Parts: sequence; C-alpha cells; structure tokens
Amino acid sequence: MNTDTSSLALAQALSGLALDGKRATESRQVNGNALEFLLPELVSTLVSTTLETMTTAERLSLGLDADGEAAEQADDLAKEAETANAATSGWLEPSNNNSELLEQVYVKLESVGFRVGKRLAERFAPMSRRLSDTLDIVKFVCKDVWMLLFNRQIDNLKTNHRGVYVLQDNKFKWFLHMSGNNGGAAAARRAQPYIWFPCGIIRGILDSFGISTVVVAETLGLPQCTFQIRVVSDE
Repeated sequence: MNTDTSSLALAQALSGLALDGKRATESRQVNGNALEFLLPELVSTLVSTTLETMTTAERLSLGLDADGEAAEQADDLAKEAETANAATSGWLEPSNNNSELLEQVYVKLESVGFRVGKRLAERFAPMSRRLSDTLDIVKFVCKDVWMLLFNRQIDNLKTNHRGVYVLQDNKFKWFLHMSGNNGGAAAARRAQPYIWFPCGIIRGILDSFGISTVVVAETLGLPQCTFQIRVVSDE
C-alpha cells in the first residue's frame, strides 16, 4: 500500500459518511470505526516502506542487520506494530536510535492526511462556500469536520487573534483505547505517530480555503490531544 493508495482509500471511506457524522443513507456505507482501525495499518505500512528505503548506515543505527533483506526485517517490525495495540509497541517510542525513522514516518503520515483533508474539503464544499473569515473556517473544522471524523466536536478553541489557534480535544477518539505499561507519559510518547495524520487533515482542509498553515499537535496524557494551527503569512 503506497501513500497515494492510502489517502484514496481513506478519503473514499470517509465519503460514505453523512455530514452529521452518521452513516449515509445511500448504498455506499462505511462503519464509523473504519478509519480508527485503518490508521494503525497505515502507520505500520509506512514504517515498513521507510525501512526498505533506508541506507545501510541508517539501518545499522536502528540495530538492523545491514546484510539481511530489508523487506524481511521491515516486515518483522511491521508485524510487531500490528499486535493488539500498535501504540504499545516499543519501537514507536521516540529514542536517539529511531528518531530519523520516526521523523520520516511523521512526514509521510502528515502528507497522507493533507491529501485526505483536501478531498474532505471537496465534500464539504456546498456548505462551506459561505465561509471567508479564518476564525469561522477554524470553527467549521472544530464543529462540522470533527463531527464527521469523530462524532463529536472539539472541546475548546482558543486564539490570540494574530493567526494562532489552539484546538483541544479532551477525549480524542483515536487515543481512547491506547494504553501502556510504563505510565501515561510513556504512552503519550508512543502515541506521537498518530497525531500527525489529523494534523495533515486540518492543514489540507485549510489549504483548500486558500489558508497556508503549520499544524502541530501534542498530548500530555491520553486521551487528551491539543492541536495548534499557525497561519503562515504570504509576506
């Protein structure tokens, strides 16, 4: 599964949902949890493909056998990621050894999310054409888009009225079933790969309105997640 196929599949799955977050009444229906189940598979696939393209030095830094088959070793790590809960797999926790691997995976996840966000914006077009103010568009993301994706709205929105918006979700759906044996802080670190995909979705939707942004997120304790949107000036 490459990133183009992944984004298309995710967008097609989402297009089967009604704008109120419920299933569409048309023949094309999809379970609301499909995206939640698909995301861990997307993460493990991107890790696998990233490992396959790494140089010998990069692979040695991860403790992998440089003389072995990249695909085989990548598959072993991917299988580890696919166990009960991918977020509890040790290799997802940031460290000095795997920082470069995770950075590449984060970029790819954000890119897939961006493309999904662009497609979602097309679906929302009939009801969003009236929006022009940036704050109203961000509110639209907090309410309508979040309702479609997670069947709930953002809990809190703050802005400094100078191009920075902070969205807080106290029960981020994709974190509700994540846990860890080493405490909340460790679990939060291992959840990092899963926040870049929704960051990309937000950026893709705003880009469709002609708003260039940088979107980052953090979690201090599951299932809470905070997204920060910073509008990039054209100057």
